[in-house]
Amino acid sequence: MTSTATRLLAAAAWLAAAATLALPAMRSDARFNSVSANPATTVAADGPENYLALYSQATDPAGLTGYAVKRLSSPAVPAATGTSETLRVALGGFKNQGATTISRALTLQAVSPLPAGASPLTVTASLAADPVSGKQPITAVSFSNMDGSGSGPTATLAAGAKRQVNLTVKTQPNSVFPGNNVLHTATLTLTVTYPGYSGSFLSFAVPVSVWDGNGAGP
Repeated sequence: MTSTATRLLAAAAWLAAAATLALPAMRSDARFNSVSANPATTVAADGPENYLALYSQATDPAGLTGYAVKRLSSPAVPAATGTSETLRVALGGFKNQGATTISRALTLQAVSPLPAGASPLTVTASLAADPVSGKQPITAVSFSNMDGSGSGPTATLAAGAKRQVNLTVKTQPNSVFPGNNVLHTATLTLTVTYPGYSGSFLSFAVPVSVWDGNGAGP
């Protein structure tokens, strides 16, 4: 190859490299963040605590008293402890007990302000039996105003509105609940919906235990 040809090839290679470098940088539109969307509002992460809070007597921000007491506890202690995701209810001893209503086992309150488009809230309840024993000592759930009036199976809440949750316990017949010192822990699921959203994602699962035996139990 002649020296002239060599110089021409080198010049062509240099021009090709310069043209490549002169091209604008390519931009990728790929997005790797996860976004949960619902019809009323789009948020990076959503959860029931953005709409609703659950309270026990010790965590009630208004200092409200009169919450249900753990049955047969001595000294008497409130049945509910914790707040929202950590709230649980230990109702105490109910050996061979007919249907008994427990008023204000816990309370719930809509946050204020609520997310845009999420008012009013509707709160519904569902029950699941103890996964180990298969027994269900909680036979009913109702929501009422803080004075006990207006009881119903669902709660409709504007921003800041508060309701109490009432439970019915039954540990009869004896063939089902023999009173042999067994703790049955049911699950109370409280689900939040609002106009335009009717899924089950916005839910709190609250453990509710009943001692079928002597004394208050654990």
